[in-house]
Amino acid sequence: MFPTARSTRWWVPAISLLLNLATSSAEAQIPEYDLVRIRAGVFMMGSPGTEALSREDEELHQVTLTRDFFMGRYEVTQAFYQEIMGYNPSNNNVCPDCPVEMISWRDAVMLCNVVSRKAGLQPAYGIQGNSITLDLDAPGYRLPTEAEWEYACRAGTRTILTNSDCLSSDDANINGLRPQPGYESGMNRAQTIPVGSFAPNGWGLYDMTGNINEFCWDWYAYFTDDNQVDPLGGPPATYRVFRGGAFNNLPARSHSASRQKLEPERVLDMVGLRMVRTAQP
Repeated sequence: MFPTARSTRWWVPAISLLLNLATSSAEAQIPEYDLVRIRAGVFMMGSPGTEALSREDEELHQVTLTRDFFMGRYEVTQAFYQEIMGYNPSNNNVCPDCPVEMISWRDAVMLCNVVSRKAGLQPAYGIQGNSITLDLDAPGYRLPTEAEWEYACRAGTRTILTNSDCLSSDDANINGLRPQPGYESGMNRAQTIPVGSFAPNGWGLYDMTGNINEFCWDWYAYFTDDNQVDPLGGPPATYRVFRGGAFNNLPARSHSASRQKLEPERVLDMVGLRMVRTAQP
């Protein structure tokens, strides 16, 4: 368990070996990945056109999530990735408690399946060559859907950011040199920092804003205003979605509804992942 955010502004200890969700003795084969249960519910996804940071691909619409799921309390760290996959691809690779980066969307999917198998769980992904399918009911680890990600990020709020309508580099690891209008500029750390260095959101999730962007399952497509149930994104296309903003993102690209996209095979030093699991009956 990590110390409180107040005592970990610049340092977090290495991940311990206690699983928050232990469903079989096989899970002792993987390092700790602390999970928070997120209850199913209904929320408004996207942003209204009147919101200061709103963009045209964020059409406000109602989403119903019918499954509880468990989400990582922290982004996947370099230490975790190293132990599971045997190497560390990160650019900022001298920080084991920093989030892993320089991985592709496909790398993230492969990690989830490897972790699932090591934990004795049915993988959530079926992989046949370049074809990847998702079984949302499988117990294995996976990426969140975009709807799950935003639902968990908001944690029951409707403010622009998780806890307020203003974001600065005192609140998250973002580029604070160009603040929102009317607010003072902050600092630009220009790199990732240890996970959990700032206060969590209302549901106990750290770094949902800033530090590293996080891959989602979904293919990128513009939202519509239709009500949706357990949406899985658009049809196969060119880009996968990532969310959350990173150390080099300005506040305008780090709010709860902000969406970004990337080709599935590309890697960037500003994109990593956070794993989830579907809660079983």
